[in-house]
Formats: sequence, structure tokens, C-alpha cells
Amino acid sequence: GRAVTFMVGDGVMPGNEGREYVLRLILRRAARYGRMAGFTEPFLAEIAKTVIAEMGGHYTELFARQQFILNVIQQEEERFLRTFANGLHRLQELVEKLQADGKSEIPGAEVFKLHATFGFPFDLTRDIAAEEYNFSVDQAGFNAAMKKHSEISGSGSFKKIDEESLSIYARLLETLKEAGHAPIYNPYNSDPRPTRALAILQDGKTVNSAAEGLEVEMVLADTPFYVEAGGQVSDTGLIKGNEWEMQVSDVRRPVSGLVIHYGQITRGTASTGDDAVAEVDNERRMNIRRNHTATHLLHAHLRRVLGKHVAQAGSLVAPDRLRFDFSQPDPITPEQLRQIEAGVNDDILANYPVTTRQQKYKDAIATGVMALFGEKYGDIVRVVAVDDQVSRELCGGTHVDNTGQIGSLLIISEGSVAAGVRRIEAITGPAAREQVQTRLSVLNNIAHKLGVKPAAVESRLESLLEQLRERDREIKQLKRKLARSDFERHLSQVKEINGVRVLAAQVAADNTALMREMSDWFRDKLGSGVIVLGADINNKPVLIAAVTDDLVKRGLHAGKLVKAAAQIVGGGGGGRPTMAQAGGKDPSKLPQALRKVEELVAEAWR
Repeated sequence: GRAVTFMVGDGVMPGNEGREYVLRLILRRAARYGRMAGFTEPFLAEIAKTVIAEMGGHYTELFARQQFILNVIQQEEERFLRTFANGLHRLQELVEKLQADGKSEIPGAEVFKLHATFGFPFDLTRDIAAEEYNFSVDQAGFNAAMKKHSEISGSGSFKKIDEESLSIYARLLETLKEAGHAPIYNPYNSDPRPTRALAILQDGKTVNSAAEGLEVEMVLADTPFYVEAGGQVSDTGLIKGNEWEMQVSDVRRPVSGLVIHYGQITRGTASTGDDAVAEVDNERRMNIRRNHTATHLLHAHLRRVLGKHVAQAGSLVAPDRLRFDFSQPDPITPEQLRQIEAGVNDDILANYPVTTRQQKYKDAIATGVMALFGEKYGDIVRVVAVDDQVSRELCGGTHVDNTGQIGSLLIISEGSVAAGVRRIEAITGPAAREQVQTRLSVLNNIAHKLGVKPAAVESRLESLLEQLRERDREIKQLKRKLARSDFERHLSQVKEINGVRVLAAQVAADNTALMREMSDWFRDKLGSGVIVLGADINNKPVLIAAVTDDLVKRGLHAGKLVKAAAQIVGGGGGGRPTMAQAGGKDPSKLPQALRKVEELVAEAWR
């Protein structure tokens, strides 16, 4: 309870990777042990409440975020219980599909999906498969899927810098400082900047020069390139020497005080000590600035519409979009989302000034400036303010000069990404304008095809959908009537074999649900008996068997009957003594398979 409480309090949310996965693992393990101990309802939030009461005096942030912590824990535990039930349902569907294909082993990849998607432990899947369906599971395949998942999760597009490389960078920075060439980092003015190539690295080693076509790393005396931080992506652009040029594709800061420019020499030969001009891709930078300031406005309006409990849980500020994760226990209604988007666009139209200032951390917090929970700040911080009243946040990113430069904001998606955390993705500027134009074009085309004005499209579609729903209802009723007629016809085919009433018939059903319903009709009508139905569904044979309880007690088993019949149609299957299902490959042999059932009953009761 204590570990979970403090992790959530520090801003860690349940997830599928890294520390987020560790939190989820602890939560679910605790929840599972609780079920084993007899708890039938979620209980972990109550334990967290006790932890906060006992330790909140020393860790005051626990009291400040108490409701958020409790909501996250409660919802994650409830989600586990829901996925647990959904996992059971998914397992049943999977087994039925495999039976229809004539298989009796669950592939390891599917077992892993149950584990990864529904939190289903391997042992549980194995036990249910064996006891209820007479199925085995592919453990080797499961282990392989787990290994592959770990390898994929551990590798991303952003390569981690190893200890040896960090040591090289640290020594390089020390050498530059000793020579009086400490690099300058000032990304807030992105105009072309005269600078000098202080160092060039290739394959982790410093070199005197690099020729055209080589991938290199370069350290500049003074750089305007922004290094990825606070969710904002790094700049790209060009470094131009007198007779050479480097295309910058990424910028990183492996050690404090040293900015590395990654890219390719696209012209000439670059040498250490060369004068150069650093040119940020300002069109790309401007789009990033738009999205970053829009993110601050979005944060402010989320708090106004949803409440002060909203806190940033992650963000991405890229040139083509922004993504904002935030704490919010409940779904957002369409009307709330409309208010949030409209509020941001009102601020954009107001053309508020956007200013930055350096300030003492304690003074900034005292005046109500927002800071990220769990983030570490120095004594002096950078405050980004929109009109000094609309939004004030601690931020080291780049922003527009006034909100009008954003153009507009369009929310393109909103949804849940974890228990208690939701995500909004949005676009601004030219991207938003193009998206609106595209949507209007699509709307006009649909209206033209429907023969109505754009404003009437929704009502026209609703009318058409209702007509389709009515047709579906009529089709289902007709199918049920046909099945009922089929039922009446097959009643005359019931045979009595050695005192046991047996019906083995091929029916005109196009889905297994209808076949099960028909088997229930026959079972209710017979009272005591064996029912085995066969059907050709999408060119595949399906068999369903039912045995009444009195005959099960006398030794008959639906699973064994259907398994034997399925072998004739080139398949397999099984199930419980009272109800079982199987599938195969050759529907033309269904009559032969159904005759086999009669023979088996005759042999059993000879």
C-alpha cells in the first residue's frame, strides 16, 4: 500500500513499460492476493487512505493529491477486475474458434495476448483450458512472445547513451572548458548564429575533419538549436561552413553543459575550428512554438472546465501536433471538450502577449505559477506567462510572441490512456486549417451523395441508420422463424436408441449462437436425450452437442461425442459433459459425422 501510494503521488501512472509497469504489477498482485484472502470488492484505496493519514504529516504532498491518488488506485483495481472478466470471455471465444478449426491447443502468442491485454496469468489460462475445454497451451510459444515483447519494449528510436560514451562526452567537455571554450547554449533566439565547430566526433571518437557523406556529431561554440526537454522535441536545421554543410537531424545533451548536434556532412569537408553559421529550421520551430503555447492554454482551460485537480502527466510538443496527458478520473463529455477547445480559441483570437521572466522558485510558486508535480527545479526558474492571468507555468520551452500567432487549435482525439489519466491530441496553425478544409470537403461530398444540404447530413444519416437497424431486426426475426421451422421439422427425426432419445441433425443455421439456441429448444422439448446439431457455416463444419443431466449421470459425455464426430469432418473439439462444440474442414461429411453419433450412443447403451 505504501509503495503504490507514494508512486502515484510522485506522478507515476499504471502502464505497460518501465516504472509504470512496476506500479501496475504491484497493484494487480496486491489485488489478486486480496481476492485470494476473501475480498470481493476493491480495497486498495482504503489502504492508501490509511497510508496518507499516517504519513501525510511528513509528506504534505500526499494530502495535496489525496483524491487523485485514491482515484487512480481505485480505478486501476476496478479495471483489473473488469479485464479479468473480459479475459475469461476472450478465452472462451478463442477456444470456440480453435475448435471450429479442428485444433485443441492454444497458441503461445494468444496466451501472451491474454496476459498482456487482460492481465491473465499463464497458469490460469492453462488450468481453465485443461479443465473446461480439454485444451493444452503452447508454453514455449508464450515464452517466445514474452521475450520478443521485452526486446521490442527495450528498444526505441531514441538510442540510450551508454556509460562509455558518457565518459567520452564528460572528458570532451572538461577539455573544452580547460581551453577556455565552454559551449554556449541559447535556444531562445533562433536567428542564424555565427559560431565555430569546437569538436567533431565520428563513431565515438574525436576527429580533426569529416568529409561529405559521413554521419557525425558536432559541438558548437554557441548554438541556437533547442535540445529536447519538457516534452518539446529537438530542433533540426543546418550548420554551414565556408565550404561545407551539415544537415542536423537531432540535438542532445548527454552531459550538462554539452550540446551534441547529430547529422550528416552533405557538402565539402568540415574541420575542427572552422567558423560556421548555425541555422535552425525556423518554419519547423514556429510550428513547435505554436503547439507549445497552445499546450499551456489547453492545460489552463482543462483546469477551468474540469477542475483544479487536473495536473499534467506527460506531453509531446512536435511540429505537426501536440499531445497532452493529464489526471482526470472521469470521461470528458462532448460538451466539456467543446468548451475546452472554444476557450483556447478565444484566447488565440484575443492575441494575448506571451512573456517570459526569470524568477526565484519560491516567489513564483507563492504567486500561483503552475509547476509540474514531482519535477525538480533550481532556485531560479523560467516563468512563461500568457497575459500574466490566462496562464502561468514554469517552462524552459520556446513559445510564440502572442497567442494570435497560433492561428487556431483543433482537438483531433481525446481518450483514456491509463487509470485516471486521459490524453488529448491537437493541431494548430496551418495543420489545423488544412484539417478543417479537408473535413468540410468530406462533409460537402457526403451531403451531395445524400442529396441534402450539409446541415441536414446528421439527421439524414440517422434516418438511414434506423432503416438499417429495422432491416437487421427483420432479418434476425426471419432467421429465427426459419430455425423454428427447421426445429419442428427435425422433431420427427428423433430416434430412440436402446431407450435413449437421440437427435443428430444438420440444421440451416449461419452462426453458433443460433445453433446453441436450437439445441436448447430440442433439450427442453425432449426432456431427456442427446442432441447433436451440425451446420455448414462459411464453408466450415460446426458441431454442437448437448446431453441432459440425467444421461450425464449415466455416463454419456457431450465432449466425447462431439470430439469423435469432429474427427470425421477433419477436425477436433470438446467441452463439458452437458455441452460441447467442435469444428472441422470438410462440411460435406457432416451427415456421416452425425450418423457416427447415433452409432456411439448405440454402443454405449448396448
